[in-house]
Amino acid sequence: MLKKKMYPRYFLLLTLLVYIVFYIVPSLLGLVYSFTDKTIYSGDAMNFVGFRNYLQLIRQNRFVTGLKNTFSFTIITMILKNVLGFGFALALNQKLKTKNVLRAVYYLPVILSTLIVAQIFKAMLLPDKGIISQFLLPFSSALAHFDWLGSRSTAMYMVMIVDIWKGAGYCMVIYLAGLQAVPQDCHEAARIDGATGWQTFWKVTLPLMISSVSINVLLCVIGGLKVFDLIIALTNGGPGMATQVLNTTIYSYFGSGALSTGCAANVMLTILVVICFALVKQVFNRVEEKTL
Repeated sequence: MLKKKMYPRYFLLLTLLVYIVFYIVPSLLGLVYSFTDKTIYSGDAMNFVGFRNYLQLIRQNRFVTGLKNTFSFTIITMILKNVLGFGFALALNQKLKTKNVLRAVYYLPVILSTLIVAQIFKAMLLPDKGIISQFLLPFSSALAHFDWLGSRSTAMYMVMIVDIWKGAGYCMVIYLAGLQAVPQDCHEAARIDGATGWQTFWKVTLPLMISSVSINVLLCVIGGLKVFDLIIALTNGGPGMATQVLNTTIYSYFGSGALSTGCAANVMLTILVVICFALVKQVFNRVEEKTL
């Protein structure tokens, strides 16, 4: 019966073909171009230059700034998304009459389009006319007239706040699933032993949710390293290079026709994502081994 229900193997050929044409081939071409002097203006002509593109990248201020901003964005948003998501999950895992409504409200930003969210916050953060400015006007005229997205000192923090607001609900859902999978017998045993609420959380709940924590941290790290659309929609990498990240830097390289440099930067970003993924995964694997 099971063999009759199995689909023919050639059904996989179309999926495999699409994967090869739209992922494997472009990836290999990008890797090859990264070792050449290929530009949009050079036509079919290109010369092998070895690692010159990679060496030039690490010397360019634009790329180094994008790398620093990417790491700061990833670390800060990852921490705050997980802290807020865990807090929301703990609160909404209690016996509240409105918990289902509140869960939907906190998760709503996740399903909204990034472009829509960016436009809403751009309108809210407008100097003088935005809702934030109108709210701050009675307290401080200087803050009411301040351009939050147009200032080098605050632009990146505003982008981080928007990303945290949009992504904390996703972390909350994963933590809720983890909390509901924790056996109640463990909590009851801890109470019988006289453990306080904090001790129960730290010694019982958190160790049993390491898998949920690792999933959220990995997703946040990968998402932070690959951030692009939110930056483009809110600040376009400005003012100056205050919100320039790796993906916007790669976008600018391709936009200027420097295909080889853009491909080299893209390869470096891919390697960075893989290394960070492997390191975070290894750390959490060791933590899980200790808690078992």
